[in-house]
Amino acid sequence: MKKRSLKNYTLRYLVVAILVLIALWAALFYWFIIEEVYDNIDDGLKDSELRIMKQIKSRPELLKTGEYGIAQFRFIPLAPGDYSEDRHIYNSTMYMPYEDDDEPVRILQSIFEENGQYYQLEIYTSTVEEDELLHNLLTALVVLYLALVASITIINHFILKRAWTPFYRLLKQLKEFKIGRGQQIEKPNGDVREFDEIHRELQAMIMRSEEMYAQQKQFIANASHELQTPIAIATNKLELLMEESELSEAQLVRIDDINKTLQRMKRLNRSLLMLSQIDNRQFQTSETVIFNRLIREVLSELQILSSHKNIQITTQEQGVFSIQINRDLAVILMNNLLKNAMVHNTEKGEVHIRITNTELSVHNSGEKPLDPNKIFHRFYKDKQNPNSTGLGLAIVQSIVKLYPPLSVSYHFDKGHHFRLRQ
Repeated sequence: MKKRSLKNYTLRYLVVAILVLIALWAALFYWFIIEEVYDNIDDGLKDSELRIMKQIKSRPELLKTGEYGIAQFRFIPLAPGDYSEDRHIYNSTMYMPYEDDDEPVRILQSIFEENGQYYQLEIYTSTVEEDELLHNLLTALVVLYLALVASITIINHFILKRAWTPFYRLLKQLKEFKIGRGQQIEKPNGDVREFDEIHRELQAMIMRSEEMYAQQKQFIANASHELQTPIAIATNKLELLMEESELSEAQLVRIDDINKTLQRMKRLNRSLLMLSQIDNRQFQTSETVIFNRLIREVLSELQILSSHKNIQITTQEQGVFSIQINRDLAVILMNNLLKNAMVHNTEKGEVHIRITNTELSVHNSGEKPLDPNKIFHRFYKDKQNPNSTGLGLAIVQSIVKLYPPLSVSYHFDKGHHFRLRQ
């Protein structure tokens, strides 16, 4: 999933939050406005009722008003009976000649007695059209929402961008930081306390990392040399011991097994030292390396190994594969890939190398697939070759990680396929 910038991330949630808040506020505001409108209309109707009731005392002929007219009221005589004199106000519709349509009205209805006769008084007045009011309110809210979003976007782009400038400067310095160079992270300018705290913690972390890095390099160098010396001495003594004539054949076989174990320890020590140097980025210099030429050089060095197993090697060049890389690492990379293709091959097998401008593939004969999820892990070994250190392809993966977008992959299709892409 594609990640968003901090600015767009906060803006998205602000926009959604404002939309929800405005919707809630609009509902409450609409309910409040309608209640206030009806309350004012009802007050007007009640006032009209009082005025009419006073008028009929002096003008009894008003009781004969049986139809709505200019005065917007009427009296309806009621049959004798027991009536409640409660007031009732409700919404209805009435035909309006000007609009030529039924329009909403508010009607006050009350019952009273005059000279032993019960009458029903009805007074009406026009009210607001709720659908029109709602439409206008929604239009105003949409305009308000768009104005708020536009304002927040502008504020987020200019003001917040300026406020977060020290953070992005720190982030840029971290991206360019490489351990072992003695680099320092510059303190960001600004009055934000949190950015100063981040800078202080980064400085402390960098100092610890630099110290541990120096100690690790020293330890690796010392450990490597200290291991190489006793291994070399033990190997030389075994070779001298094998030259003595008093040894039986069985003893010579055992000594040879010990010598092979020491040689494996020597290869393991060399591979671990190489992995550590790669992980610690001790190969800093880079140059343009053309792998077409490099492969020919590596194959000439591995000719004895390929001849020993009667392996047929073919190279198909369909382009020039070149990248910016440390040359020593490029040699190690191709040496490990090609040596792996020969060591883990069948007797009289094949190795096919295909080169294009963007891809370099190595295919070798094989009968059983390897686990693609573990093949580049350290100390992962093929059961068919127990003498392997399990570090060759791990070194390949470590080198590739140093030079993105360079990548290496494996799949099995009638043989083992390794692809180096850029």
